Amino acid sequence: MRVVRQIASPEGLIAWKSELAGVAVEGAEGLDYGRYFDGLEAFVTHEPARSLLAGLCGGEPEMVVLRAEKHGALYHPASLTLTVDGRETKLCVNVAATAEARAMLELEAGLLTGLRDNFTPEFLPAPHAFAEHDGLAFLLEDWFAGYHEFHQNDAGLVSLWDYDTGTRTLSPAQGRELYRQAAAILTRYYHVATGASIGPWHHAAGDFVARVDNAGVSVRLITVRGYGASRDFSAAGELAEKFAALSFFTNMTMRLRLDRVEGVGELVVAGPEVAEAAVQGFLDGLGALDLEPQRLAGLLEFLGSFSAEELVRAAEGLAWPCPDDEAALLATAWPDHAAVVVAALGRGLGSEREGHC
Repeated sequence: MRVVRQIASPEGLIAWKSELAGVAVEGAEGLDYGRYFDGLEAFVTHEPARSLLAGLCGGEPEMVVLRAEKHGALYHPASLTLTVDGRETKLCVNVAATAEARAMLELEAGLLTGLRDNFTPEFLPAPHAFAEHDGLAFLLEDWFAGYHEFHQNDAGLVSLWDYDTGTRTLSPAQGRELYRQAAAILTRYYHVATGASIGPWHHAAGDFVARVDNAGVSVRLITVRGYGASRDFSAAGELAEKFAALSFFTNMTMRLRLDRVEGVGELVVAGPEVAEAAVQGFLDGLGALDLEPQRLAGLLEFLGSFSAEELVRAAEGLAWPCPDDEAALLATAWPDHAAVVVAALGRGLGSEREGHC
């Protein structure tokens, strides 16, 4: 098996040279590219990954291309392209270097399996193998081909970081559809009985990716760092499910608007059209959960009963924990956000009622 090493960058691929071995991996204290690639190579050429890879690509690979793709606060993902009889199969290997990140990655492997099994599989990567080597942890996962990270730009539009054809600015309609799908995905994995949801997540971390082409817009969530309810709502008795849904709805629609300019710059709140898209995505996702009609109607009636002012007060008491700079920005944005969300929810519920007439 021939192994090729590469490093992706906005300027193009960087071919491996021995002098790169001592270069520090961005955002990973104490980790250089030599140890990073040595660990990756050991992972893919030994069990359990080796046998799994042969099964996934239909035979023993003749060549494996390991490409460092990006670097985040926790993980440093690489793509893995295997060639068998001229056919290529692409997968992902998430790499964790710190003790915290290694524990998180092992937890994530279990969460991905559970969420795909208990809800729906198509929006999350399938985990295939987890292992540790030389102080690094590795998780072999699906690679969403053609999907790319996206962020708000300084003009209030969405930049798609397409390393294949170049970074491009999406149209307003494409941006709205992207956020609608992101909201729908989060809602598809919401557990109504307990209020459990995926989190934490953040656009600035590149947790969502999108494919935008002639076939339209398609969004996926590539990481699950945690899953649970923000608090125990059982003390609310018969209203527990409704208060839990209110917490999820208010936090999800607001945080969906939060990003950093081009992923690394100033914190920003995306425009009101994103709030409208988030409401539609929430309604779409909730409708796909196959709830009993009476139960679904009760949740929607409860959420639709709030005025904008009441929603702001409720959101203050139900806010998910976040850094101080984010909390300050979101608090400033909430009055306008609530007005948009209440109006969009009213329109959405009205359309649903008309559709059932």
